[in-house]
Amino acid sequence: MTPEDFTALLTPEGRTLLDSLRDYDPGKELAVATRLRRDHPAPLVSAALGQARLRQRAVAKFGAEDAFRMYFTPGGAEMATRASVAAYRAGRLAALGVRSVADLCCGIGGDALALARRGIRVLAVDRDPLTAAVARANAEALGLAGLVEVREEDVAAVDTSGYDAVFVDPARR
Repeated sequence: MTPEDFTALLTPEGRTLLDSLRDYDPGKELAVATRLRRDHPAPLVSAALGQARLRQRAVAKFGAEDAFRMYFTPGGAEMATRASVAAYRAGRLAALGVRSVADLCCGIGGDALALARRGIRVLAVDRDPLTAAVARANAEALGLAGLVEVREEDVAAVDTSGYDAVFVDPARR
């Protein structure tokens, strides 16, 4: 998926299309795609179908309520921290009194979201433009944008001195 395709998913048309695909059967994708392309641009339909498949797979990690509101990249869905693990780690940091965290190599934002849900202010950083855009969209989709600042930047350039803690979980590929 290109950054442009992803941006199209964030439009009202893209969101409506994604919502309509929540329970679609991937085994009938060709028929679904053919039907949808009558009313929507082909790149948007392709991006929405890909995102719908990723959302269905992400239910195991994030639960249906969050997974069907979130956005994913194929690698991000695969490597994202399971929500229960991220919540546990966030709870541990909150119990230590941590109020701000720099989440370096944030990926799609799974850990950043868990931290924000504990009331912790998060700087989420990823150098990949699409991944950073997905992390930003996830914070917005879950109502956590006020606590999560996402930056597209090389983590080596980030000044972490203003944060109580630094969390780093780099891509493992």
